[in-house]
Amino acid sequence: MASTEPLLVPIGHDVGALYTDEGGRRQQVRAGLDLVELADPEYVVWLLAHGIDDADRPTRSSVTATAARLELTADDTGAITDRLVADGLLAELDPEAESAVEFARGHQLVPLLMGLGPDAGEGTLQAIGLYGRPIAQVSGAVYDVWAWSHLTPQLWVGCQDAAEVARRVGVTAPAEIEARAVLTGILKSVHGLLCVRAAYLDRREFA
Repeated sequence: MASTEPLLVPIGHDVGALYTDEGGRRQQVRAGLDLVELADPEYVVWLLAHGIDDADRPTRSSVTATAARLELTADDTGAITDRLVADGLLAELDPEAESAVEFARGHQLVPLLMGLGPDAGEGTLQAIGLYGRPIAQVSGAVYDVWAWSHLTPQLWVGCQDAAEVARRVGVTAPAEIEARAVLTGILKSVHGLLCVRAAYLDRREFA
């Protein structure tokens, strides 16, 4: 049975580790205009929210269970999750709730890999990856939003644009021509992009 918990999604771009003269290490994450330094336990929770594979849809419960195998207690993971949510580095989402539209108005999907077009092995899907090396397979609707998302400062606008283009070229499937349905599809599958670093979610800072 599918989980009824909200999905947990990471916000921000991993920009590498910062080492101190004393031998300490902090992981840097840029979210919007902020550059945040995370201690190792915080970074573990933030990483787990990306998902561990294409089938993983992280929630508080699943992240807590996985973190326990990495010797983080449930109390520690819960406190870290609360703090990262408050700081805007994690978000809890129900893709089908109206609050998902508000999230999409305040965040942007930023592509990191190359668009490779129709997948050679499955023509109904589109491939994303590196030249000659597909890494992710996504639907046409997800691919269209992903491919143009760097030009739209709001994920919601990207979904509207993709739906409008689909209508103009004669697509009739509601999942591709209705912006709200496109957004639901994106949010339900976004971990497939995040876990392989095909994209990241960022805060929208400007109008």
